[in-house]
Amino acid sequence: MRHVRDAIIAWKKLYLLRNNKMKIPPQSNRIMPYLIIPGAYKFAEFTKNVFGATEQAFIPRSEGVVMHGEMRIGDSVIMFADTTEEIGARPAGLFIYVESADETYRKAMSMGAESLREPTQQPYGYTCGFHDPFGNDWWPVQAEAE
Repeated sequence: MRHVRDAIIAWKKLYLLRNNKMKIPPQSNRIMPYLIIPGAYKFAEFTKNVFGATEQAFIPRSEGVVMHGEMRIGDSVIMFADTTEEIGARPAGLFIYVESADETYRKAMSMGAESLREPTQQPYGYTCGFHDPFGNDWWPVQAEAE
């Protein structure tokens, strides 16, 4: 009997998924990167200064250690937390559209990022690349004006 109940639950989940009736909180996206990084508080400051991010959630684990944080950049959210003894760093490569690749690059360099690519025109747009102090690689592309 249990397998029948499990099958019904699985079918309902699939139905909801296919009919786009999932209850995703309005402040969230369907998929969000979750970075485990050293220096999570400083990461939040980096995203504020470089991308104009705003803090959406912050749950400290202890003094100076983030258990869970969320930063909103435009209509997107990045979740993050500090590394622990049990969970090591899980940085990422992040592609992001920006208003000005030059300005984003300049701000990132002033916040301690390392250059991966100076701003340059590529077939897909005006872009740059940098490695932040927390282990992430960022690939900003300047959005074209409408």
